[in-house]
Amino acid sequence: MRFFSKLMVVGASSVVVAAACGPTPEPDPEGASGSGGGAGKPAGAGNVTVVPSDLGWVEAIDNELGLQGSWYPYGDRYGVAKCMNVGQHLLDECSLITVPPPPPATGFVNEGGKMCTTGETAVILPCKPGVTTSGCPGSDFSNMWGAGIGFDFNANKGMPDGDGAKHPWNPDTHGVTGISFELDVIPRPGFRVEFPMVLLDSEASQVALPNGATTDDHPDGAPYWGANSAFGDSPVVLSPQVNVVRWDAVKKPGTSTSYVFDKARLLGIQVHVPAVKMAPRGAYTFCISKLTFLRN
Repeated sequence: MRFFSKLMVVGASSVVVAAACGPTPEPDPEGASGSGGGAGKPAGAGNVTVVPSDLGWVEAIDNELGLQGSWYPYGDRYGVAKCMNVGQHLLDECSLITVPPPPPATGFVNEGGKMCTTGETAVILPCKPGVTTSGCPGSDFSNMWGAGIGFDFNANKGMPDGDGAKHPWNPDTHGVTGISFELDVIPRPGFRVEFPMVLLDSEASQVALPNGATTDDHPDGAPYWGANSAFGDSPVVLSPQVNVVRWDAVKKPGTSTSYVFDKARLLGIQVHVPAVKMAPRGAYTFCISKLTFLRN
């Protein structure tokens, strides 16, 4: 339910802005590669733990999976700020990130790849008069969707060295069967581990999205670990120790969602804390570490 396409998404041969119109090729089933690289490399045998720089950046040449991208915070009041610009809610009614510094700040300071975040998610309010996005007129869950942190699997560097374009990354190319990670605390109910991906143009058109859209633009949101047909909380049991996510356990939300989960079109991982349904606001704090790509 997030509408915050922050960067360009690159398919096999052309670049489009996710919020703009224009033709987009079907994603390459072998996984497109831009500056993020990685496609075509032979699959290895061992698991790979990816540790970012002290500013949250992963360089493709530093890992055998060709993973390249940045850790980042995101929330419904930042970037395109759907909470305010579409939902017409007040700034203080929208979700707040306090750690790390939220957009437009860049970089995600960490020690040894332990990515920590703190903030408050919004209380979902009734829709303002005239707002017709998903959930309206009852509850504006489409524009008040919460906050979280994420990591891009295959992205160009941002300005001034690059355009920040995101590319699909295909785990099958590298023999990756899933991921694992550690949490320092078990987050509050509703916490989701999501896997945004590029939409096919045919999937985007079913919900009036432009070519090149991603599941971040889709009214039903991104696929997530343990998604169910009722758009409810994930039934998976999170652990403060090692959590293992296999691709076959990642599903699209809902039964009528207009796309299918296709790991060949993965853009990254997002650790999402949804907005709450009633007061008080949803305070959260957690750290994720030891993000490991599994090949066993």
